[in-house]
Amino acid sequence: MRNEDIEKSIVKSFRTEPDYHLPADFARRVTFAVERQVQWKNDLLEYLYLSIIVAALISISIGLYYYIDKAIVMKFYAFISGNVIQVISVILILNFILFADKVLLPFLFNRWNRI
Repeated sequence: MRNEDIEKSIVKSFRTEPDYHLPADFARRVTFAVERQVQWKNDLLEYLYLSIIVAALISISIGLYYYIDKAIVMKFYAFISGNVIQVISVILILNFILFADKVLLPFLFNRWNRI
């Protein structure tokens, strides 16, 4: 008895039109949204990798200078400790510029560049 009810409902559903209609560009919009999400993740990973590489290069160069001549590193440390706010401000501004260049601008251009 239950199989008969299922068969009747299947036959009925094939005969009637659905109550909803998808827009003509539905597949294109879904594809565009998925591409944007994947691009966002890729851009964030690229920014993260570049930040790590820059931090590693700075660490290596400071270590090399420390190995060659400790006085240079101590002068550099004295300069940074004397101008903490300015140094942090410059680092944050440069970091934001890198973030905007690698993540925000591609996201905004891809968002407005709908075909």
